[in-house]
Amino acid sequence: MNCPRCKSSDHKKNGKVGGRQRYKCHDCGYNYTVEVKSTASSISVKRQALQLYLEGLGFRSIGRVLGVSHVSVYKWIKKFGEELEALKSENEIEIVELDEMHTYISNKKYCWIWIAVDRVGKKFIDCSFGSRGTETGIQLWRKLETKAVGQIMTDYWKAYAAFLPRKIHTRSKAETYTVEGYNSILRHFLTRLRRKSKCYTKSLEMLKYSVLLLMKHRNKELAMFE
Repeated sequence: MNCPRCKSSDHKKNGKVGGRQRYKCHDCGYNYTVEVKSTASSISVKRQALQLYLEGLGFRSIGRVLGVSHVSVYKWIKKFGEELEALKSENEIEIVELDEMHTYISNKKYCWIWIAVDRVGKKFIDCSFGSRGTETGIQLWRKLETKAVGQIMTDYWKAYAAFLPRKIHTRSKAETYTVEGYNSILRHFLTRLRRKSKCYTKSLEMLKYSVLLLMKHRNKELAMFE
């Protein structure tokens, strides 16, 4: 882009302003920024893409609906994920339910998502990603142990007994009905988590962004949708 004052093409980069590249003209010393491309998508279109994504559509489907590239949709969702704040929850939680669900990354590599749900508050508390072993469960427990947790309900998976305090831990399939329902929400509203789908996760990073975005959305914590 030529200098708008003297029309010279002799310039250098001089930082960024409002996310746009700024240039300095060598001939007249004028500072100017590049104009937003006329083809650039508005923030409302990007938010619409995120809303469609959190309603169960894949990147290519969203691209077809909005008339944009699926690569653009991927970049928008990733950026929303990168800017995401931590999940909010009360410091005192009467009953926490824990469960783990599996998915795949890339070439059928197993990845387990450990989920904590507030039964009384009816919301996601937090999650962790990794194997089904104790180490991934401990990651989740470290996020919970700073809160005043009344009771913790899990199924009979042996890893829980290794890190949960016995005095507040109850093992019973009959006591994990809330978290199992929330597992189904994740599978229903995220295409990449459905058991039979052509959409699948290629990176752990994008899986984390997707799950956390949906959790924030279902908790009514995404300001853009309030």
